[in-house]
Amino acid sequence: MTAAHYFDGRSARLHVVDLSAADGAIILRGETTRSYPAAGTRLAEPFEHAPSVLYFNDGTHAEVPDQAMRPVLEAALGYRKSWVVRWQEHGAAALVALALLVALIAASWHWGIPAAAERLAGQVPVAADHALGRNALSLLQRQGILQPSRLSDDRLAALQGLLQRVQPARPRIPLRLQVHHAPQLGANALAFPDGTIVLTDDMVRTVLGKNNDLDADAAAALAGVLAHEVGHIEMRHSVRTITRSSLTAALSATLFGDFSAVAAGLPAVLGNMEYSRDMELAADDYAVRALHGRGIPAGPLAGLFDEFDKKADKLPKFLRQAMSYASTHPDGLARSQRLLEQEEALKQ
Repeated sequence: MTAAHYFDGRSARLHVVDLSAADGAIILRGETTRSYPAAGTRLAEPFEHAPSVLYFNDGTHAEVPDQAMRPVLEAALGYRKSWVVRWQEHGAAALVALALLVALIAASWHWGIPAAAERLAGQVPVAADHALGRNALSLLQRQGILQPSRLSDDRLAALQGLLQRVQPARPRIPLRLQVHHAPQLGANALAFPDGTIVLTDDMVRTVLGKNNDLDADAAAALAGVLAHEVGHIEMRHSVRTITRSSLTAALSATLFGDFSAVAAGLPAVLGNMEYSRDMELAADDYAVRALHGRGIPAGPLAGLFDEFDKKADKLPKFLRQAMSYASTHPDGLARSQRLLEQEEALKQ
């Protein structure tokens, strides 16, 4: 006989009872008196230093704190450990199971999720592209991030002409260019899923240089930037990124969500960095092909990447390396070299 805590399944009240196992029955005496047949009683799987838990056939249960009582209960109920418990208690088997679990998670992360994301992205209707683009643009404008451009009308018209020059004859979705004063974004260009390309004033000024001259090299560099963004839109990178982000967030929340929101969110961010680099390289390839097909050299675009790289070189080495590893864009020097190699291959 041992002390136990009985719960009647109707309230949270704890009933202190004496529990004994005899003659094929579990008998409770104390604040309540019960007798349950051993055949209809289930003993929960053990947890170290935790009470033994008995589940009865009427939905009630009892907790037995005395660890020494567990073998007695096991014998009375004819309890046999499940194969999962036996594996957990077998060191080598537990290590094998852990290795298999890690391999399964890694395979899902690196192959399963990208494949599923690609498949799901293909099922997303084009109407979703329009809705996503409109909402994102509206949010940036409401937040004051995208402000009216401070460039001249002639300059804006010239930029529109560059987009007309590099866009495909039959774009997947109608394309339009917006130029904005956006100090928070710096020298940047953005592609939205609804076909909108945003070019910042700072990006244009960076390309034009101190002379503010839209010469052949500057025009080729800006055409390359626009062709790169067209590539993002044509390949639906925004929708594919959102799809994969949703899947990785779901997986990371499943694995880490019980521990902390930070732990759940970080794997999703890290997992999507490599995917974003792949997309950037794919958009670079698209830009080279678009430029080559229209007789525009890729060298000025490669030079622009080199210029951004030189600015990054002014940062401390440790910070530059950290930014290189964490950036969603590939290394500028590697991109410029790759652009030139792709251009040479197309000429052959």
